Amino acid sequence: MQRLRPALCALVLLLSACSTAPPVASTAPTSAPATSPPVASTPATPVPTTTGAAGGVPADHRALVDRFVAAINAGDAGQVAETFTQDARFDSVGRIYDGRTQIMERFLVPEVIEAGGAYTLRGVSAGAGGRVIAEYDFATGHGGSEHFTYDCAVEGARFADCVGRYVG
Repeated sequence: MQRLRPALCALVLLLSACSTAPPVASTAPTSAPATSPPVASTPATPVPTTTGAAGGVPADHRALVDRFVAAINAGDAGQVAETFTQDARFDSVGRIYDGRTQIMERFLVPEVIEAGGAYTLRGVSAGAGGRVIAEYDFATGHGGSEHFTYDCAVEGARFADCVGRYVG
C-alpha cells in the first residue's frame, strides 16, 4: 500500500489538472436565485408573434397553437386530441409517438394532463416549410419547470408532425 500511495496521489493531481470543472475559488454564485415556477395564465402583454403573409405566422396556425394551449391547460384531453391529425407524429426529445392515440395515451395525458402540468406560451414564429414554432414554459405540476419549443407542420388546421426540443 505504501508504494501505491504516491502513484494514487499523482493520479489524483493529474485528473484534477485535466478537470473541466471551474476552480474552487470561482466567483460563480453558489446557488441559483429563488424564482417562482411559471404560471399558466393569459400573459399581461400579448405573446409575441409574427403574422401576415410576408413570412409570418398564418392566423390559422396561431389559432391552432392557442387552441392547443387552452385545451391542455384546461385538462381537456378530447380537445387536445382534436388539435392533431389522426396520423400525426410527435418527436418529444427523441421519443417518437406515431398517431394521435399514441401522442395522447403515451405522452400528453400521462405526462402533462394527469400530472397537472401547465403551458405558458412565450412566443410563436414561422418555421421552415410552412411550419409553426411555439415556445413554451411548462410548469410540471410538481414544482419543476421546463422551457422548450414545438416545431410543427400543420395540415387542415391540425398538427401533423411535431418536434419538441428543450431550450437551454
